[in-house]
Amino acid sequence: SSALLRQLPSDDAASSGPIAVGYSLLGGNKDVVKKELAVSRALTIIARRRGMRMVHVLDDPLRYGISPDIQKIGGSNDGTFTTWLLLQAEN
Repeated sequence: SSALLRQLPSDDAASSGPIAVGYSLLGGNKDVVKKELAVSRALTIIARRRGMRMVHVLDDPLRYGISPDIQKIGGSNDGTFTTWLLLQAEN
C-alpha cells in the first residue's frame, strides 16, 4: 500500500489502469478477519484518493477468470487467509 500512496497526485485511475492486490495473512487465529478488514479499509481509502473503487475478486470469481472453488483459507492447519482485490476506475 505504501507504493500506492507514493504515487503523484496528478496520476489518475484512467492513466494507471486497474491495480491487482493480493495478500495473505498468517496465523489462523480469529483476528484474521479484523486484520483483513483493516487492510481492505486502507486500500479503499487509497482507491478513493486515486478516483478508483476497490472490489473483492472472490465476490465474483468467474468474472476474473478464477475458479469458484478456490479456497480463501488454506495452508497447514488452515493457518493462511488469502485475499485478492482489484482497484479499478469508478464507472
